[in-house]
Amino acid sequence: MAVQQKPILDYVESEITQFCNLNCKGCADYINLVPDKKHYALEEFIQDYTRLSELFCTVKKIRLMGGEPLLNPQLGEYVKACREIFPAADIRIVTNGLLIPKLPAKTLQTIRETRSKFDISNYPPTRRKLPKIKARLHAFGIQYDIGFPMDFFLRTLRENPAEDPAPAFKNCLFTHCHMLSQGKFSPCSYAHCIGRLNTAYGLSFPENDCVDIYSDITGEEILRRFNHPHEFCKYCVAGAVPFRWQGGIYAKKADKYDWIVKENIVNTTVLPALQSVVKKPAKLLRRHIQK
Repeated sequence: MAVQQKPILDYVESEITQFCNLNCKGCADYINLVPDKKHYALEEFIQDYTRLSELFCTVKKIRLMGGEPLLNPQLGEYVKACREIFPAADIRIVTNGLLIPKLPAKTLQTIRETRSKFDISNYPPTRRKLPKIKARLHAFGIQYDIGFPMDFFLRTLRENPAEDPAPAFKNCLFTHCHMLSQGKFSPCSYAHCIGRLNTAYGLSFPENDCVDIYSDITGEEILRRFNHPHEFCKYCVAGAVPFRWQGGIYAKKADKYDWIVKENIVNTTVLPALQSVVKKPAKLLRRHIQK
């Protein structure tokens, strides 16, 4: 009997740190609502990614995120583990970059030696420090990408579920942005981290739209499950609502409507139509920047 070849996973991201030095209003992972400073334990991270390697023959892109991942003192160990488990992966550290000038030389050497890269989110405070950030990375021969200026964030959640999740899935700018932590594999960070919003405001968004990677499941079954509209998509808008980026003080002043869209003709009709037009070029442009 022929042995079935394991599938390829295009993308996975993991929060290795659950706190941040910016606390952006409307953070996509609801980090500014997390009461305790925690890390994704290194031993558990290695166990989960080893299990992922049993389900998939490789992962094309792995992104280590936060919060702010540079606040994790073991950053180099996570990078080394990724490279050992998935030798061919494109490993990225997603950061606001503010701590790069002070990052220990040993950590930067590990990032270079493992052929990993930085994805630098281009927030207003970051732009002011870009010369120092670039100089530090050039000194260690580390590759990096700097994103578009992040002057706007997006509200993406519906207060009440839609009957049909298909329009939101079709228009989604983050389709297949799978997230992994604590043995839980989710379709996106919004679904993965939604419990933080529920806890903060007594809400009831679904928290179980995920897969237990230690259950009796195959990589093919995981891909099939998330390759079409799923339960959490009912709570996503078909057209995300932009708002101006703000950071620093919003851990204390967050409001549920930093994430939830208020229904009106613009939000429910105009923006979905616009997003359906811009989705393909936006994704192509993002891939070009991060290739």
